[in-house]
Amino acid sequence: MKQMKRNFSKLFTLGLVFSLFYACEKEFSEIGSGIVGTPNIEIKLQTYPVKTYNKRITPFQSNTLSKNLLGYHVDPVFGRSTAHILAQLTPKSYVANFGDDPVLDSVVLTIPYASRRIDDTTYTIDSLYGDDAVRLSIYKNDFFIRDFDPASDLDQNQSYYSDGSLSPSEQLNPAALEAQLLYESNSFLPSNEEIKLTALNSDGESETTATLAPSLRVKLEHSSLPENFWEDLIFAKEEGDELSSANNFYDYFRGLYFKVEPLNADKGHLIQLDFSSSGADVKLHYTYQSTSTTTDETTERQGTYEMSLSGARINLFENDFNADIEQEIANANTQDGDELLYLKGGEGSMAVIELFSEDQAGNNFDDFITDFKETDEDETVIKRLINEAYIEFYVDESSTASQTEFPNRVFIYDLNNNIPLIDYFLDSSVNTTTSDSKFSHLVPLSTETDDDGNEYKKYKVRLTGHLDNIVAKDSTNVKIGLLISSNVGAADMKKLQQYDEDVEAIPMGAILSPRSVILQGSNSNDELKKVKLRVYYTEPNN
Repeated sequence: MKQMKRNFSKLFTLGLVFSLFYACEKEFSEIGSGIVGTPNIEIKLQTYPVKTYNKRITPFQSNTLSKNLLGYHVDPVFGRSTAHILAQLTPKSYVANFGDDPVLDSVVLTIPYASRRIDDTTYTIDSLYGDDAVRLSIYKNDFFIRDFDPASDLDQNQSYYSDGSLSPSEQLNPAALEAQLLYESNSFLPSNEEIKLTALNSDGESETTATLAPSLRVKLEHSSLPENFWEDLIFAKEEGDELSSANNFYDYFRGLYFKVEPLNADKGHLIQLDFSSSGADVKLHYTYQSTSTTTDETTERQGTYEMSLSGARINLFENDFNADIEQEIANANTQDGDELLYLKGGEGSMAVIELFSEDQAGNNFDDFITDFKETDEDETVIKRLINEAYIEFYVDESSTASQTEFPNRVFIYDLNNNIPLIDYFLDSSVNTTTSDSKFSHLVPLSTETDDDGNEYKKYKVRLTGHLDNIVAKDSTNVKIGLLISSNVGAADMKKLQQYDEDVEAIPMGAILSPRSVILQGSNSNDELKKVKLRVYYTEPNN
């Protein structure tokens, strides 16, 4: 079994190493770039064979995501997906003192949406897919979310997967997730308006005391709750062990379960929630009596008991995909490559790329190597210098005629080592407004127009540094994974529960995008749009 590189922090270390490699080969690269446009030096193009085929994304680890998806999404190509969330609550203080005769006023849940401020009062919500309401229910959860895997020999952390499993033989208990209904809405739809908090001033008039960015903000006070539910759950445990530590609390109050159901099978929305925000919490607002030790006077005061949502979170997905597309993916032609590539985020599908896979003419990896360098026992001579290398993936227009929105970015990575390619680390391009990045290596979706005025959508992926390393550093010609991404900067890998020889893990950016696209593959019938590797090179004077 290959060693999984799970921590994204290692990527930065590898990036530093790659930067050192880059510095060492600077002379090699500068020779290639410096002669572009030089008189009497011809830049030539050669294409090499590529094999691409489909791969289903099986359930992935979903308890270590930085953000989470909630809602119901209808993809025009793939079908329906529902995302639920299971989340722990963590007290912000373990010294509970509710004063004398506490009386509960309200219990308020707040979770910010991923949003950006446009001006002083206007926001735009990022990562909102769809604009129709869904049914949202929030339950008290009674399923214990354990930290460690009892089946491991080394006290490994427990993994939870997107299909609700802990292992191939153990599942979450659905009945335990819905122990007590706390909130229910049959018309939940996120708003991009800021939230104003108000209070009565000394004159008894309402005034704004604070404003919040757009958030899911509701009262957890369903009519079905038993009388004094929250008082018995929290206030009655003031002197008990239940509120005295995180572990005790996690065992006592096991968190919240956010369940979504469609109101219409063909409509809905999916929203990205920021549980890690400092503003994500549950607050019990109450009044209590306080007696002065000097005057014996009793006054009524206001108190707040706060619980953050910084504990464990598990994203759970249910999928009802198009059976024909499922069959196409299951019948992937790993020998000759697929005609079409079906890419979808979450528990969707991806593609595997094999560079220099032998074509019908017999061209293969050895041909590429002998084209670009000559090696004997004593030295290696570079015969060609790579100026640019890239692959273009064309959207299959006939299969996506009903599709109006396409993912803006795709992501590729080294499947052998579960890390991005060197081109990812060498690309420092960033959009400061959106914090999006890597525009040179992973070119966003673009449209080209041919001589007849026909428009074609495509993605372009540059592999110049990757091929440079293969030629100059004898790097391995690894298999490459291709997926869509909601954020190419989210490259932290999440392992699959049951992986195979091709795919062990997928990047988080692919998990957090529900969108899809169908691309022309390497076995496409359209010769102009079939996937191929294009290498522009020059031949130095010897």
